[in-house]
Amino acid sequence: NEARLQISNAGTNGQFLSKQSGNTGGLTWADAKQWTATTEGLVTLTQGQNNIDFTIPADVNMIKIVFWGISQVSSELFEIKVGFADGTIKTTGYLNTSTYWYHGNTPSLSENTDAIKLNGWTAAGNYWYGELNFSSVGQDGRRWSYFMAPYNTTYGEYFTMCNGRISFASGEQLRKIRFTTPSGNGYDSGGQIIVYTATF
Repeated sequence: NEARLQISNAGTNGQFLSKQSGNTGGLTWADAKQWTATTEGLVTLTQGQNNIDFTIPADVNMIKIVFWGISQVSSELFEIKVGFADGTIKTTGYLNTSTYWYHGNTPSLSENTDAIKLNGWTAAGNYWYGELNFSSVGQDGRRWSYFMAPYNTTYGEYFTMCNGRISFASGEQLRKIRFTTPSGNGYDSGGQIIVYTATF
């Protein structure tokens, strides 16, 4: 029973027993790892809203961004950028490859270093549905790879995607996610974005 195991805490339903050598008895009830929404929660966009920021906790190594029905007000790309705890946004150093193809057509492929984006998709009437997944090696929050393959309502028969990597200097971490547009005209109303983080 629990008393004979000398577990260091009382625990609650749903927790699991983990090894904690520094605690009494060497065993501790702990919460299972799970995805947690950022403090901003679910954001529903207003007309012309731009620079939509999400705060990433320290030391996470997994980030999942889910978006539904987002579209740019102007004919331009939508971009996702990352930043630091002080709110500064990284504008260079991305290694982003994007591609799209359609049966019978020659695939398009391009690279850029200024943001995470789907190059070539600038029409204002395009609505996007999907997710962007980040993974980091270790738990220092410095080295990230990512992948995104959203659905587009106007060209649903096309397959479009981007992937790449972002790295930070020693002691720096990814602490902010920003949805933005180059012109600053932002997004149409009604789209929704939520960001989850986890440490595994």
